[in-house]
Amino acid sequence: MSCDICGEEIRGRPLRVIIEGAIVVTCPRCGRLGKPYIEPPKPRLSPPVHVARPAARPGARARATQPISREALGELEVTEEYAARIRRAREKIGLTQEDLATRVKEKLSIIQKIESGKMTPNMKLCSELEHFLRIELLVPSVEAPVATPPPRSANLTLGDIVKVKRKDEKELT
Repeated sequence: MSCDICGEEIRGRPLRVIIEGAIVVTCPRCGRLGKPYIEPPKPRLSPPVHVARPAARPGARARATQPISREALGELEVTEEYAARIRRAREKIGLTQEDLATRVKEKLSIIQKIESGKMTPNMKLCSELEHFLRIELLVPSVEAPVATPPPRSANLTLGDIVKVKRKDEKELT
């Protein structure tokens, strides 16, 4: 192993020092140029903490929740009228925007932007809103048909494709 400062072979135990903010490996002679580096102790991993969930309200129905797979999310997109659907469903239940934000664990400003149509909710928030409001926001994505280029001829040139404009003339083909 060679010294990062002088480049000579290190004989004996190499030193780790801090020189101008950089941690370098040096020989004992060059080690005097910096401060000794003491590696911070690694934090101990504590055992996982289990949090008890509150008991369900008496008479409340148990909801069957199924996690949405990543493949299914990739094939879904947010519907265009998401803002109106969310607003109508929220008002039908009789909630304020603030109450809805609290229930879906989101900021009030985010809910306001979503309902005004200024922001599109991400997939996770869409699934939360769908579940809580019992509406459909995620619909299967529809891919636009791809236009096929015209068949190429062997004699096609750049001049056949480009439209040229000149100052004194109108458009030429």
